[in-house]
Amino acid sequence: MDGNRRYARTQHLKATSGHISGFHNLTRVLDWCNALGITHVSVFAFAINNFTRSADEVEALMDLATNKLRELATKSELVKKHNVRICVVGNRSMLSEEVQRAAEFAEEETKNNTGLRLNICFPYSATDEISFAVQKVAEDVASGEVRVEDVDERVVADRLRIKSPDPDILVRTSGQVRFSNYMLWQSAKHTHIQFIDVFWPNFSFFHMFCILVSWQLARSQISYRKA
Repeated sequence: MDGNRRYARTQHLKATSGHISGFHNLTRVLDWCNALGITHVSVFAFAINNFTRSADEVEALMDLATNKLRELATKSELVKKHNVRICVVGNRSMLSEEVQRAAEFAEEETKNNTGLRLNICFPYSATDEISFAVQKVAEDVASGEVRVEDVDERVVADRLRIKSPDPDILVRTSGQVRFSNYMLWQSAKHTHIQFIDVFWPNFSFFHMFCILVSWQLARSQISYRKA
């Protein structure tokens, strides 16, 4: 969900307003995903390195996250209508107690929902997630739960924070052509990568439709080559 701040600048608004616009667009995109039968959506809401931004912006983002997590869990028609399950994924030890409580509340309120699974990556980085998984593997080897000779890709993958299938499509908005440390493990094999030159608040159904068509064509070409 990249480009909120730059979108705000183009509209002569404060950065916080751009993030709020980004949240509103997320609810629209999730509605489209549900209509299209997409069952897992992961969004990069806050990167660990975003803590290096100004104290005022970080504080505003944390306040926004606290309010919107509670709002999503209890007041969102989208969550109620589509039975969405919210999972907050990331290094929560870096969050204040207030934000942690909001994350726990959102997960608890929606834990029995059986519809679309929304992974909110916050605060997140792929290298932190992989490091976390490796540490868990080391702990399990030390405790005797896992044998060294049994450690393989699956053992590590099972201990990653994101508990969803590897993504079919990864979309990076705002015109930046880089991963920015997002879902590196999960998107390493078969994920269709799309970099699009549009700020996240301006991401529309037309953009989504074009991405899905591109993914379908890519899949068809791969199937044809295999045949």
